[in-house]
Amino acid sequence: EESWRVLGGREREALMRLPRKEFLIDHHQTKTLLAPLVDLLFGLCYDIRTTLDDPTCESPWTVTRLSTSFSWLDPPRAPSDAVYACLRRALTYPLYRSWAVACSTINDVEHLLRAGRVAVLKALLRLRTLFADGDRYLLN
Repeated sequence: EESWRVLGGREREALMRLPRKEFLIDHHQTKTLLAPLVDLLFGLCYDIRTTLDDPTCESPWTVTRLSTSFSWLDPPRAPSDAVYACLRRALTYPLYRSWAVACSTINDVEHLLRAGRVAVLKALLRLRTLFADGDRYLLN
């Protein structure tokens, strides 16, 4: 089983290929940036849960439709707004429209955020790979 708390060789290589940038953000901006992060992680966790961690050709579409940041390019303003939007979209768009699956996915996102920065970074790298390998669903 893949550990979410330790970066592997491929993740380190992917990070080394990214451009180095430094962002100075304050406490208010941190809260503002947490909402879209929840939004994106929900889409990824939902896909992992429903495909049993085996992405399909529909995985980028699923993540895009569940994330308001991707589908409308309008990120939520607060984490609670992100949770409500994700729950609504999980009951509207995907193949498996289940309240239990949506709530379990929220719990997955919570566990991922509690696991720390490395786990969130690995999830974002996984999301990046999912869209890089997929067709054109990111801004469609």
